[in-house]
Amino acid sequence: MRVLYKAYLVCVIIGMFGVIYFDPSGNVISSYLHLIINRFKTCEIHSPLSDEYVYTDNNTWRILWYDIPVYLKKAVTYFEIHGQKCENVSLQCIISTDSSEIMRSNVVVFSESTLPKCPPFKRTSQIWCLNTMENGNFTTWPTEVWEKSFDWIMSYRRDAHVTRPYGKILKLDKSNDRNYPDVFRQKTKFGVWMSSHCPTPSRREEYITQLQKYIQVDTFGKCGQNTCGVQNPSMNECLKNFARDYKFYFSFENNICRDYSTEKVFNLYEHNLSVIPVVNGPPQVTDYLPRGTFINALDFTSPESLAKKLTEIGSSENLYTQYLKEKDKYFSLNGLDIFRESMCTICRKLDHMKGINRTIKASNAHVIKMYKTEC
Repeated sequence: MRVLYKAYLVCVIIGMFGVIYFDPSGNVISSYLHLIINRFKTCEIHSPLSDEYVYTDNNTWRILWYDIPVYLKKAVTYFEIHGQKCENVSLQCIISTDSSEIMRSNVVVFSESTLPKCPPFKRTSQIWCLNTMENGNFTTWPTEVWEKSFDWIMSYRRDAHVTRPYGKILKLDKSNDRNYPDVFRQKTKFGVWMSSHCPTPSRREEYITQLQKYIQVDTFGKCGQNTCGVQNPSMNECLKNFARDYKFYFSFENNICRDYSTEKVFNLYEHNLSVIPVVNGPPQVTDYLPRGTFINALDFTSPESLAKKLTEIGSSENLYTQYLKEKDKYFSLNGLDIFRESMCTICRKLDHMKGINRTIKASNAHVIKMYKTEC
């Protein structure tokens, strides 16, 4: 890569001397320099590089996370300890976060939140993957110079090339055992909602306000009336206390999008919390959350009709504990294990492709456009 840059600079210098010799007035060299500067600005000075002189390890599949977000570094460490030998993968699966190893890597993952202004050099057989875990309204999409660079998308969506959801529900070998009558009697409050982001495209804050006309919904966070310590996406004392005291937890997302369910709901399964989730979609949520373990606001014609149903369930020990018993049959994988699964998915795809990028380039921009236009 450095050799190519040096060669390019030599050509630039030779060109400048030639222009000076034939154009002493300097008019042409001014235009020439302007052209060179613009080519640097618009990131158009290179094209994919041949693999011929690039060293690769034939015993491994190497995934590079380029400028990896800080919050994912723990997941990489976890993968290095637990995940390098993936199931049904012929080679060892290795992750690197050293961007200088880009030429040695089979797949390079770029996150939309840390995307450089200009694309680096790319090997001809290399696969570039755009990682985005936000829905379309809150994603910083690549500029035009990047759009045709990507072969895959990694996302929470199930139709992504590499799926990395916020949670994954699995059935327990043995259901959790609780004293359900005691759990029900201990709950002295009705519903709770915690959020720090408003207003939102889903208008969840307006829906909660309408619900409060019919049922008790205590609100926490920057969008609420109460505070409860420091919020973070993992388990905390606030969530434990909510699950102990409240019957319903409103896991309302900021947007109602295909497959968009975040830790707001998956935490309740992962940490085995004895509270019933109420979600605001999406319509296909029953494809990945078990029926009878949650309530979907989209199934009701109005906040009033939802409030009536919640009142019916919340006032009956039998109805309420039926939901808890069903929910206690399941759990959610944590973020570290889901990250491991997604990295192993990449290596399985490489196995299937024999490491050769056969992606149809014309479709790449279309894939990103689809994620932009579809919520």
